[in-house]
Amino acid sequence: MQAATQDPSPQYSSKDLASAEHAQSFWKIVWEQFITHKAALIGLFIITLFILIALLAPVIAMVTGQNPEVQNPMNRYAKPMTEATLSADQRENAVTRFQELNPEPSAQIRKEIAEKQLFTFVREEDALYDLANAEPDVQKEVFAKLESPGHLELKQTFDQFSRFHLFGTDELGRDVFIRLVYGTRVSIGVGILVALASAVIGLLIGAMAGYYGGWVDTLLMRVTDALLSLPTLPVLIVVSAVSVDKVPGLRSIITQSNENIMKLVFILVLFSWMTVARLVRAEVLSLKEREFVLAAKTLGARDRTILFKHLFPNVIAPLLVSVSLGIGESIQFEAALSFLGLGIQQPTASWGNMLFNAQDLITEAPFLAILPGILILIITICFNYLGDGLQDAINPKSIRR
Repeated sequence: MQAATQDPSPQYSSKDLASAEHAQSFWKIVWEQFITHKAALIGLFIITLFILIALLAPVIAMVTGQNPEVQNPMNRYAKPMTEATLSADQRENAVTRFQELNPEPSAQIRKEIAEKQLFTFVREEDALYDLANAEPDVQKEVFAKLESPGHLELKQTFDQFSRFHLFGTDELGRDVFIRLVYGTRVSIGVGILVALASAVIGLLIGAMAGYYGGWVDTLLMRVTDALLSLPTLPVLIVVSAVSVDKVPGLRSIITQSNENIMKLVFILVLFSWMTVARLVRAEVLSLKEREFVLAAKTLGARDRTILFKHLFPNVIAPLLVSVSLGIGESIQFEAALSFLGLGIQQPTASWGNMLFNAQDLITEAPFLAILPGILILIITICFNYLGDGLQDAINPKSIRR
């Protein structure tokens, strides 16, 4: 009697096939869990908005016609929602630039003004300068009668003499709104750069300490503990007072234009990686005893391969939480150092040095201190909520099946 042959292929029930079809990746589960955290979702939206504002700062300056470094001492402490006129020197400089770029149209416009006697001036060659200093009604009447080529471009130059200041002006007559926009680039840029650099350093040091153990772990963790025991803000104040020129390794990468920002980033990174290192070390200590790591060692994988291909991907999730929380902390430290006059220096705008400039003007122009203070508060809370939402979404115990 012939033995019955058995089908070697595994048999799956309809329930198993349905479960396989609805299987989700880890990051999809994290995202679906994250969007249930309303505060974190709102924080992510606000952070994205601030990042877009920072990236589009030159476009915003071009559209509004404002410059964060242009001063107008004749219109200091202008209140929000007011319109101010440029000083006589600034108007004359604008006319000079127009005449240098458009010599022939400028000559024709001056000749037409003289022939038609559109307004009173001293000399024909100075007609445009006199027109720039005339009353706005006189300027409108003159441009309404001009017909020479280039008079529309000249009118656009004259239209920029009057600037609308959404949030008023500061102690030097600079537009507060555009300085807040450019300050967003510096403050958020410094925070993100410090958090990412600290994450990389902490990842490498924590992974080596946890994986190799022994004297490597002891040496690296004692250095980490020593830095963690230092009071952060006083140490940052002391280190920030050190001149960069006295540090040989930094002279080649730090220039005069970026000295303030790079120096601040270096100082903050120097004292921000320790928490990440201890977090990564704890994760690696538990992961290196898992079966997949032992299997990789059995197959002859190198330590570098195990670290980069097996351990690092498994610590990315908690690392994201640490980075998001670290960005808010870095923004606060940048604001604190700049507020004390040891961070970002003028004329570069940051929220911290805007607070520093406004501390003596709190009664005369309170909006100069209120606006950057509110932005620092909002962005810090948003990053904290983002970290809280990521922590809930990544934590397996909180994932709802």
